[in-house]
Amino acid sequence: MTPLVTTMTHEARIIRHAGLAYTRARQEAGLATVERALRGYYDWRAEAAAGRGGDGLPGIVRAWGTAELLSVNAEKWGELRVGEAGLRLELHGTPELLHYRASGVPAFALIHYRALVSALMRAADLPDDVEAGWQGDSLVLEAGQAPPSGEGTLPGVPLTGEDGLALLRATTENRGALLVYLGREAEQAFGADGDLMFREAVRAFGAERGAAMRLDHLSKGLTLDLVNMMELYDSGGNEDVWQYRDEGTLTPVEWSQDCTFCPFVQPWHDLDGLRYGEVYDYEFHVSQFKAYREDIEVKWGELMSRGDATCEFRFSIPGPVPA
Repeated sequence: MTPLVTTMTHEARIIRHAGLAYTRARQEAGLATVERALRGYYDWRAEAAAGRGGDGLPGIVRAWGTAELLSVNAEKWGELRVGEAGLRLELHGTPELLHYRASGVPAFALIHYRALVSALMRAADLPDDVEAGWQGDSLVLEAGQAPPSGEGTLPGVPLTGEDGLALLRATTENRGALLVYLGREAEQAFGADGDLMFREAVRAFGAERGAAMRLDHLSKGLTLDLVNMMELYDSGGNEDVWQYRDEGTLTPVEWSQDCTFCPFVQPWHDLDGLRYGEVYDYEFHVSQFKAYREDIEVKWGELMSRGDATCEFRFSIPGPVPA
C-alpha cells in the first residue's frame, strides 16, 4: 500500500530532521535528546499495546498496531522472530531504513529501532539490553533470549485490504505522539533553545516535502497552483484518514475547507501536548506550502491544536497564477 509506505517514510523524516537540528545545535547532547524522546515515544506505544491485550512479549508485538514490526515478515523487509524471553529483528528493506540510508544517516536507524526494541522488552518486564549492529546492509537487533531460526512467533500483516488500512490509520495517529515527545524533550532539556530546535526540525520536514512536490510537478509540466498541490498531495493516505466537510473551495488560487477529523489531535490531547501540535501546524504548513510556491498565503480560522472543533484551512495565492 503506497500511502502506508509514504506515511512510514514521513515518520523517519521527522526523526531525521529532529536529529539533524538537535545535533547541529547541541552536538552529543542534542543526539541524546532525540534518543530520550524516542525512548519515551516507544514506551508509550508499548504500554498501549500491552493494554490492548498483549500477553507477554509475543502478545505485545501482535498488538503493536503498525507496520514497522507487523509487516516485516509479510513484506519481506527482513525477519522478526519473537519468543517469550526475547526477539531477533533483522531489517534490510523497511521504508524507514531505506530512507535513513538514502539520506546518508544510517545511524538514525540504529537509534530508532534500538529504542523500539528496548521498549518492547520493558513492557514485557524483560531486561531491555539490546545488541544492535550492521551486517552488510542489514540492521540486526537482538534482545533477551531470541528464538532460534524456525521457532517463535513470526507476525505477518500485509499492507493491503482492511488490515493495511488499519495499519495506515494507526501509523498516522502515532505521528502526533512522536511530535509531542520530540518537542517536549527538547524544551525540557534546553528551554527556549529547545523550542527553537523543534521548530527548525518541523520547518525542515515541511520544506523538504514542499520542495519535492514542486520539483515533481514541474517535471511533469504542471502549473504550481493550489489545485495541483492539493489533488496531488503527498500525505500518504489523506483521503483514508483525515476527514473534511464536503463543502469548500478549491481553485488554482484558493483552498478553503474545514477539516473535521485529524488523527494527530487525540494523541496531542492524551499527552497534554496541544502546544507542540500548534507549533507543528504552523511551522509545517507554512514551510511546506511556501517551499512549493513562495507566494502562497497560509491562514486558518479555527485550529484544532488551539482547542477548536475544526481546522479551517484558508490558503490562497494573491493575484493571477502564471501559466
